[in-house]
Amino acid sequence: MQPISRRLFLLSSVAVVVAACSDGDGAAPSPTDPATTDPATTDPATTDPATTDPATTDPATTLPPTTLPPTNLPADPFTLGVASGDPTSASVVLWTRLAPDPLNGGGMPADDVAVTWELSATDTFASIDATGTVMATAAHAHSVHALIAPPAGTGPGGGRFFYRFQAAGYTSPVGVTAFAPAAGEGTGTVRFASASCQHYESGFYVAHRDLAAQQPDFVVFLGDYIYEGAGNAIGSNDNVRTHETDECTTLAGYRDRYALYKSDPDLQAAHAAAPWLVIWDDHEVENNYAGLVPQNAADAAGFEQRRRQAYQAWWEHQPVALPAPPEQGDYPIYRSMQWGGLITLALVDGRQYRTDQACGDPGLSLDPACPETFDETRTMLGDAQEQWLLDVLATSTSTWNVIGNQTVFGDVTLGGAVLNYDQWDGYPAERNRIVESLDPSTNTVVLTGDIHFAGVGNIRTGGRGVGAPAAVEFVATSISSGGLIDPAVTDLVKSIPDIVDVELLHRGYILHEVDATGWTAQYRMMDTVKAEESASFVHATYRVEAGTNTVAIASI
Repeated sequence: MQPISRRLFLLSSVAVVVAACSDGDGAAPSPTDPATTDPATTDPATTDPATTDPATTDPATTLPPTTLPPTNLPADPFTLGVASGDPTSASVVLWTRLAPDPLNGGGMPADDVAVTWELSATDTFASIDATGTVMATAAHAHSVHALIAPPAGTGPGGGRFFYRFQAAGYTSPVGVTAFAPAAGEGTGTVRFASASCQHYESGFYVAHRDLAAQQPDFVVFLGDYIYEGAGNAIGSNDNVRTHETDECTTLAGYRDRYALYKSDPDLQAAHAAAPWLVIWDDHEVENNYAGLVPQNAADAAGFEQRRRQAYQAWWEHQPVALPAPPEQGDYPIYRSMQWGGLITLALVDGRQYRTDQACGDPGLSLDPACPETFDETRTMLGDAQEQWLLDVLATSTSTWNVIGNQTVFGDVTLGGAVLNYDQWDGYPAERNRIVESLDPSTNTVVLTGDIHFAGVGNIRTGGRGVGAPAAVEFVATSISSGGLIDPAVTDLVKSIPDIVDVELLHRGYILHEVDATGWTAQYRMMDTVKAEESASFVHATYRVEAGTNTVAIASI
């Protein structure tokens, strides 16, 4: 979808939250107890594909040193940096991928390669607190997912460590990771970032550089990690970089696109600074796809295979505590994480199980929503995931319950018109079930990406603007993807009920600081992403007092 012009917005007087992270680029799991369907909190001995320890299913399995084959590599293989993710009190995933020629399939030999990881309390690695060796297999692009436990003697929630990898005589860059505090442990204050939408062509990753400098405890990335579309020339559409290659439709194409993004030093720095919790949105496969329905009907015949290969490339390049995608069927990635007794975070998948967008997905429209919109069976999450989410929220004992979600959750319809059927406004029955299930005595926060602008809003049961507070939504602007709404209409956007504030011009992310008394969200923006050097500034800070489910501007 092209950016919405000021004239079109003024004519419609409405186009706020209308375009879902798109710029012209181009059946659910069985219901079970959420304690056994969460890969980040489940006993690794289980065999459910959504819960299995990657170390038991992934080629990155610890090997005795005597079995390691000698390997010669043509150049330094650690070109894509290092990352860690899915921290719990019992484990964290360490990730890297061996790729001496990253933009041309990796440049690795056909052999599997032994990789050693090391964990240390100091960045000099003068003493090694834990180490192991895993296999990076050719079948999975020589990626490594090493699921490690806290070093002996540190106990659950063993704090922050430095880590690195070694292979064939080469040593990787150093990363910082952390184990989450255990559920019964006090956490004081936690600082974390939420971000999404990092179109490589549209801008430089100066926001990631700023994020790395903040040294958060963890990062929540809410989708559109890559964009699948064909390369455009530098200068066209205000692009400052180019994808160079055709649209991604094959495993090889998606692998090379991830390698291009991960070759960026600022993105590497952000990954190395803290563990990440990652979910996908649409551009990891194709713009605005829904389940097995592609954006273009003509692509339907081969879309299932394309989606499976895109999912495999996503797994190969993300630090997730998940097994590799299966050859057939669904690939459950929804999962939850606990940070001590302070936060329970449910990461949802709003793409794989959703019903196709209603009413032919007309884009910007002021027509009343068609009857199909209100069908009770229409779903964003699928029945099993919806029930899982409700169970996670209902059984949580944390101070704050958080939903990590791709698309705008709050109600931004206007006069009965759905401005964007790709967002939750296109799935109102399911959204209403979720909102009505929220316990008003708990603190609920929704973290959102997708829309390329910064927004803050209240979510209520009952009527907009007058109903009982149920949750707060923090919408992060994009890391680099271009804006979709003319900033000249900012005041019109703010006039929509329950929108507290918006910022439509700048790129950036949100830095959250949370304790038992309240939640502070600092919206950090970049002066520009069109230059490799850019200053940052704080647009505003917002505050939610515990027990209120209501957000207000704290400073501007």
